[in-house]
Amino acid sequence: MNDQAKTNAELIEEISSLKQRTQELEQLESKRKRADKALRESEALQSTLLANLPAGVVIIDPVTRMIENVNNTAAAMFGVQAEYIVGHRCHAFLCPASEGACPVCDLGKEVDNAEREMVCANGSRRPVLKSVKRVQVRGQEKLLECFVDITAQKRAEEALRGSEDRYRSLVENASDVIFKTDLNGNFTFVNPAVIHITGYEEEEIIGRQYTIMIRPDMRDNALKFFGRQFVKGLKNTYSEYPIITKDGQELWLGQNTQLIMEDGHVVGFQVVARDISERKRTEEALRESEQRYRELSTVDGLTQLYNSRHFYNQLKMEIDRVDRYGQPFTLLLLDLDDFKQFNDTYGHIEGDQVLARFGQVVKRCLRQTDSAYRYGGEEFTILLPMTTIGDGAVTAERIRAVLKEEIFSPVSGQGVHMTVSIGLAQYKPQEDMKTFVSRVDQLMYQAKKSGKDRVCPESY
Repeated sequence: MNDQAKTNAELIEEISSLKQRTQELEQLESKRKRADKALRESEALQSTLLANLPAGVVIIDPVTRMIENVNNTAAAMFGVQAEYIVGHRCHAFLCPASEGACPVCDLGKEVDNAEREMVCANGSRRPVLKSVKRVQVRGQEKLLECFVDITAQKRAEEALRGSEDRYRSLVENASDVIFKTDLNGNFTFVNPAVIHITGYEEEEIIGRQYTIMIRPDMRDNALKFFGRQFVKGLKNTYSEYPIITKDGQELWLGQNTQLIMEDGHVVGFQVVARDISERKRTEEALRESEQRYRELSTVDGLTQLYNSRHFYNQLKMEIDRVDRYGQPFTLLLLDLDDFKQFNDTYGHIEGDQVLARFGQVVKRCLRQTDSAYRYGGEEFTILLPMTTIGDGAVTAERIRAVLKEEIFSPVSGQGVHMTVSIGLAQYKPQEDMKTFVSRVDQLMYQAKKSGKDRVCPESY
């Protein structure tokens, strides 16, 4: 009875132990299934990622050199279906020139971004960046080879090299001056035209300040100009500056200056300049011609005093100034005494000499702010800005006295003195210009009637 009870107890214990073991096995099986599922999902994900990577991927057995796996990108690069590649020796696709002895695979050598040529199924070749790594796949060592097609990059590089070659050829053969400077304005590059035009050798220029060639009096101006371009960030500017060549010749350059940018920062200047010396000479000749024309249109050729047309323009300006600011202004009218008689006696050539000499006398007696005009024939006018009637009378008397001391020699051995009658008046505010001139003219005739050789000022 006791033995039987003991046996039942042991049996119950064994059954309980068996149940527990069964549960443990079920749990292990569940974990295994979950692990298998996770592994399958991981492998599926890896397979999906491998198949769709933008880089070509090939897995190779390092011993047999057989291709065991290949992704879609690699197959597309080879130009065949993936199924056709798997199971072939690697040299058929990866190292065709090695004739069965792949130095990368046989030697187990790892490579990182090495440039290679891949041979496609149609016999064409394409440049690739190739990387080889030794990896563990399910406990076995494999070679993982990755390829990146760099055909577009190579074409871009080739196009860039061609562009650079063309640019270099253009720069080296250009007749225009081309140079570059750093941020401090020191030369970093000059083309042959710089050497040809300036006469300096390249080693005499590179590293030196670009202003060394600019005419000294214009250097500060150039520094300020380029400084403003830098501060304001102006991409392109135009300027003209005279330079001094090595042999001392002056040339003018018209130059376009561009900022050189790197990573959004200004690192220097690039200049394309052209010799505009001939244009500058033409412009200077034109300015001189215009100046001569202006002088001819405003200056009396005989006396070198201003003419009557210019007189009325200046008189109006002075009157406007007086009306605006209330400053004193005095006008003189002068007439050479007995000039017609002198002409009749000695001739017009000698008469012209008197007029020319009188013009010199007037100039010597005036201030820089005063101006004198040949009014017509032997009559003259003088504008005395900021001058009262009293001070104007002093100037008039000085002219009269100096002229009287001049000796004219129309006949050899005979000296002749000339005199002048002068009328003068001070402008009255808001007075009509013609009335003002007429008033001074009457004073000059009064000096004539009073015996000539005298100054007749108006009481003011």
